[in-house]
Amino acid sequence: MSGSKQPVALAIVGLSSRGLRRLSSFLMEIADEHCQVVEPESAEAFIADVDASDSAWSEFRAHYPDLPTIVLSRHRPDIDDVIWVPKPIMEVALLEAISWARNQVAQRRKSRSKKKRQTGSRHGADMVLDPARLAQATGRREEDATLNIRSFDSSETLLNGLLEAIDRSCKTGRAVALRMAGHGELLVLPREPLVAVSVNADQLLAWAREPSLAGQFVVQGLTAAEQTSAMARLEQYKEILPLEVLLWKLAVWTSRGRLPEGTDANTRFYLRCWPNFTRLMVIPHAVRIAAFWVREPMPPVFVADALAIAPADVFTFYYAAKTIGLAGVAHRDDDYLLANRGAQVDSGSGMQRVVEHIGRNLG
Repeated sequence: MSGSKQPVALAIVGLSSRGLRRLSSFLMEIADEHCQVVEPESAEAFIADVDASDSAWSEFRAHYPDLPTIVLSRHRPDIDDVIWVPKPIMEVALLEAISWARNQVAQRRKSRSKKKRQTGSRHGADMVLDPARLAQATGRREEDATLNIRSFDSSETLLNGLLEAIDRSCKTGRAVALRMAGHGELLVLPREPLVAVSVNADQLLAWAREPSLAGQFVVQGLTAAEQTSAMARLEQYKEILPLEVLLWKLAVWTSRGRLPEGTDANTRFYLRCWPNFTRLMVIPHAVRIAAFWVREPMPPVFVADALAIAPADVFTFYYAAKTIGLAGVAHRDDDYLLANRGAQVDSGSGMQRVVEHIGRNLG
């Protein structure tokens, strides 16, 4: 077993005995394969509640200054070299933080002599991607730390072509291919719903970044015989992704810190529920944005200001959430009702659900 996949020895400090039992049981339920709760003397990483006592935190930090630490707090702490999980604890945020701690511990296991520290109070979504790759994929730039609203036309993008393929697949109930002029294809499979991708991630990224692919792809429905043939050769595709996962990824790569034309950054938008971050590509501050925005509709510029983060990161998050049907303009009273609920999986058609969401958001 590789170092990054070994369970991390995790100690919990700062909680009452009842709180310790509850959190330990919660960890056994959601992360038993990822961590093992131990006594502080045996710990490789810590979960520390810092709301109870400043002196207790200072004493803990003096004893364990270098071990990866997940901080639990109602408010973002001004503490270096930690990862923050807001209270009340959301499962996805805690799992993301544990993943970060495991990666940190794996690095320490590989090189005990190399001390690697990261500065600044962090959230898990801030540190998962390589900075160079992150800038290429999301378009993050230094100047985006200020309010710089850029827009784009989505009508001729790869993402729009995929949405067209999804719509056709939903209406016909059959697989639909988006074919790129002899260079590969995206095959939408309506029942699961999944998308089979015949090219590698770098090529997909390059296509997603193109502002206009007009005339470079064609959307074709498959006959029953063609669909049977395609299903028989699925192993030849590079990846087979859940539709939601690919839509989110393409939206991030398409937006790159921009808003689609016609979007007013001062309009109130709702976030229907938490995205399923355990499946989706991580983007900067995603969990912080979700935790704040899911409470009530608000403008993206307000979210950025309140969290003191680059507006471009909020714009990317909004467009990705909108693309998978979780965000949109707040028009109705019921846009407030489900703000604190997680995404639910129902028994209906996944493809139909996606298209209905898309239709609501575009309407």
